[in-house]
Amino acid sequence: MSDMQRSNGSIEIIPGVMAIPEGRRTRRDFLAISGALATLAVVGCSDNNNGPSGTAVVTLPLQNDTDILKFALFLELLESDFYTKAVAGGTLTGGVATLATNVRDHENAHVAALQAALGSAKFTAADVGFDFKDSLSTQDKFLATAVTLEQTGVSAYLGALPSITGCDLRTTAGSIYTIEGRHVAAFRAYANAQGGPVPAAFETPQTPEEVVAAVTSTGFVTKGLG
Repeated sequence: MSDMQRSNGSIEIIPGVMAIPEGRRTRRDFLAISGALATLAVVGCSDNNNGPSGTAVVTLPLQNDTDILKFALFLELLESDFYTKAVAGGTLTGGVATLATNVRDHENAHVAALQAALGSAKFTAADVGFDFKDSLSTQDKFLATAVTLEQTGVSAYLGALPSITGCDLRTTAGSIYTIEGRHVAAFRAYANAQGGPVPAAFETPQTPEEVVAAVTSTGFVTKGLG
């Protein structure tokens, strides 16, 4: 296992796979994270991670509800593509295959909901690109990556919720957040992750910089993220 290893029943994420920030944060830290997320904007860029029009669909910083939803849509498209490829690949078996299929359908529904909320500001799978390398080569590697992707999504949504001003949009994001939390618990259970399905009483939000760093550090993103 070059990217992920099991050690004493735990999942160890090593270079090439997202790292989840550890430790507890204070209320002041939480407010700082919320304020930072409120400063996220979709701006053009000319690097390799760009869409068909030559601009990234998401780059730091975010500034308003639309920008936050675009960032969420990017993460949901990543997850949707990951589970779609995992299910189609034929490596998964038993309960893991069933769970992955259900989660794939959930992520597709999340994508559709966010695209509907964004309206003319939406983008599609054609505007982003992903290469999951060997993370789908075995069921163990799939599980370790799924745990990390879902945990990153949970932390990202938690950080974003206080910054969303529209009540309906906040409700939609909050509903997705709860489902992502159930996803990570289910995958942790199948992976026999250290601490069990729910290892902590409180969740830790992530800043936009942490989320982007986590996503780009995998090397999974080939297009769409600046």
